[in-house]
Amino acid sequence: MALNRIVGTRGQQLRRAAAGTVRVGSAFAATRGKTTTTTTAAPSSSSSSSSSISSSSESTLGSGGHGRTLQQKFYENRILDRYTAQEPKKVTLRQLVLFGRQLTADKLVASANYVRSELPVRLAHRISDFQFLPYIAGTNPHLRTVYDLYWRAFDEFRKFPAVKTLDDNRRFCDNMKKNLLEHSQVIPQLGMGVSECADLVAADEIDRFMNQMLISRISRRTLAEQHIALSEQFDNDLRAHLGLQASEGFAQMRQAPRGFATQRIGIVRADCCAAQIVHECAHHVAGIYEDAHHLPPGTAPHVVVEGHTDATFMCIPAHFSYIVHELLKNAMAHVVRRFAPSLDADADAAAAAAAGSDASVPVFPPIRVTICSSHSDIVVRV
Repeated sequence: MALNRIVGTRGQQLRRAAAGTVRVGSAFAATRGKTTTTTTAAPSSSSSSSSSISSSSESTLGSGGHGRTLQQKFYENRILDRYTAQEPKKVTLRQLVLFGRQLTADKLVASANYVRSELPVRLAHRISDFQFLPYIAGTNPHLRTVYDLYWRAFDEFRKFPAVKTLDDNRRFCDNMKKNLLEHSQVIPQLGMGVSECADLVAADEIDRFMNQMLISRISRRTLAEQHIALSEQFDNDLRAHLGLQASEGFAQMRQAPRGFATQRIGIVRADCCAAQIVHECAHHVAGIYEDAHHLPPGTAPHVVVEGHTDATFMCIPAHFSYIVHELLKNAMAHVVRRFAPSLDADADAAAAAAAGSDASVPVFPPIRVTICSSHSDIVVRV
């Protein structure tokens, strides 16, 4: 069995890594089971200037022993490769909506098994992206934190047994809720890790990595949150159908009555009002800037919504709200910076407005949001 050896000091290894000559295998993958030609051993923490993977160590990794660490178990890449060889199955918003109509217990169980089989595939592709980052990126603690979270979720979902009953589905939903909570800080961790590696990894490689991470995260959370919402709505309707109290457990809800169905579309809204979401985001963003710049309440840049203010469309409100929120934050930040020199001169007017003496006096010019709607599209311009 051919074994690679790292020779040289720690500093030499890091310089080679920054140049891209040492890739995964040293940082994210200390040992990759059953790999003999591309694996590079991780440098030892001792004072020795050279290190290698012993043949006994590799045989242990391939033996499936229970004494291995979490990292060692993962780096039998034959497990990961089974999932990266599969392409994620694309799902449209229309499919999500149509599936929820006439929702039965059998359809809910089928949805659970689809999500159970799809999440490990999508996670495996992102874990593979981590493994192809240069060595130096793998030493970053923030990226390693995200990597470990992804691996644990991948391991849990691939080992979760097939869902056969409503009780099985509730346990599966509890597992997804736990993972969603654990992954709530992934974006800040990724952001800090990437910013710290900006000078060490090529910009186009970082862009590709982050684009894949963010797009895949949205798709995974949509699948998980949609199924959780459908399950909770189904259970609520079933509870009402059986005349059970909200405080009663699931003992009497192990099976749905024959023919029972419900009309639900989960986290999707078929009649989302664009203007309403813009107003809600504007109110929240205004509060952020008033607190940040110590402005009196109501003196942040005002957001004026015009155009087709009654337009509605089908979307996931949380996604649309996030986009509008970020656009308004950018617009408000620009207005505040642009007109900051006049802020001191208008301080007296702002105080008077806050006191109610002249509430119509603005400190900043308004931000205009225009909504244009057609039979097939909706456009929001800030």
